Amino acid sequence: MNISRTSLRDGIARLEVLGHLEARQGNGVFVREPSAAHLTQPFQGMLLRSPQKLAHLLEFRQMIEPEVAAQAAVRATPTQIVQLELCLERQEAARARHIKLSEEDMLFHNLIAQIAGNEVVMLVLETLRSLMLQLRSQVVGDQPELTISEHRALVEAIASASPQAARQAMLVHMGSVRRHAAPLTNQGDDHA
Repeated sequence: MNISRTSLRDGIARLEVLGHLEARQGNGVFVREPSAAHLTQPFQGMLLRSPQKLAHLLEFRQMIEPEVAAQAAVRATPTQIVQLELCLERQEAARARHIKLSEEDMLFHNLIAQIAGNEVVMLVLETLRSLMLQLRSQVVGDQPELTISEHRALVEAIASASPQAARQAMLVHMGSVRRHAAPLTNQGDDHA
């Protein structure tokens, strides 16, 4: 390929730092499985500097997650419904202890994506939620009662195997998320 060993080693080292490759002494160089953490890194700085891009991230979630919920309603097993209900119980317990629901919220949405059964969607949504979890700490206040109520409506729609009800419940929830994040997304215009 007409490149020096030094250039090749430098390229491999850079791809290792980015998390795309893994060099194993004596075994060779291997491509790593993509993870949300590796996909999140390039977006973090961009989103923190640009409120408009955060608004677009939330808009993207609103485009995708209702369809994920609809698919989960079609595919959910009784065991998975129980898992969703247990997530709600953990959210209630966190609310009672005055703990922010950020972690439990992320686990709840991840479970819905798992139930929907599309690995690409799961990876994309995990990446988006990792970003949202970091940015959510900047939002003043929390609305645990509203979040739990909307999550409960989602569980009921998925448990009833109604894709349309699940889609609608997620649309309502994503609308609340966007309104709650409005202080972050209205911090200025995007001039990038």
